[in-house]
Amino acid sequence: MIIKQIFNNNIVSTVDDKNQELLILGRGIGFNFRAGDPIDENRIEKIFRLQDANIYEKFKATVMEVPIDILQVTDDIVSLARTQLNKKISDGIYVSLSDHIHFAIQRMEHDMIVRNPLSWEIQHFYKAEYDAAKESLTLLRERLGIEFPKEEICNIALHFVNAEINDSMNDVTHMMQLLQEIMNIIKYHFNVEFDEDSVNYFRFITHLKYFCQRVITHSSHDDAEEYLYEVVKKNYADTFKCIGKIERFIQKNYEYTMTHSEQLYLTLHLERLIKRK
Repeated sequence: MIIKQIFNNNIVSTVDDKNQELLILGRGIGFNFRAGDPIDENRIEKIFRLQDANIYEKFKATVMEVPIDILQVTDDIVSLARTQLNKKISDGIYVSLSDHIHFAIQRMEHDMIVRNPLSWEIQHFYKAEYDAAKESLTLLRERLGIEFPKEEICNIALHFVNAEINDSMNDVTHMMQLLQEIMNIIKYHFNVEFDEDSVNYFRFITHLKYFCQRVITHSSHDDAEEYLYEVVKKNYADTFKCIGKIERFIQKNYEYTMTHSEQLYLTLHLERLIKRK
């Protein structure tokens, strides 16, 4: 491998045999070298291969400001999240999470702790992401020797959520708020509390997350059979009445019209949750 660009003593770039640019991390890997020199492969500690050109350019700007230790632990955290969550996570998390960790350390040096206003929603609706973020704090302590406050669990979990759906952090925030609003409508309608550790609750919340994402991004679809829609409407009248409340709330507050398909499937999922609670 040949050095294409030197960012600092610890970070250089190169090009692979498919002409894709890679970022190479390693202590001293760029020290006393210049573009065109061969890379000392014994010094390589991390290789970043980002497919999205836009994200890659942003990450190149990030590595100029963020210390190598933080970049390395960010990669470890992303690997942990991808393994534990078993979901596609956008490479954009390398930019957002490394910057967040860097800034969090600076805040801690000034005794500034940021509490996430969505901490309850994150813990209840994104338990897998929360658990992965909790383990991330252990990695941060082991790699950096810094004890991060427990408030950072929700902050890191939110980065996982954002990277999963590949939307802006603002959209993710609105999505979780909508999720909570819909659950409040359901709880008041049926006058019920749910076992949030149950499989049925998990299934329903998973379906509801995707629905909320469509509402926030205004990306509806309708493939319901009218006959089935009418059957469900008749047979599950009380549950369908609750869906009607949700529909009116969303129309008023989010200017989104639920399709028959969305009403149908949300009714079926909610009916199953109510019957099996």
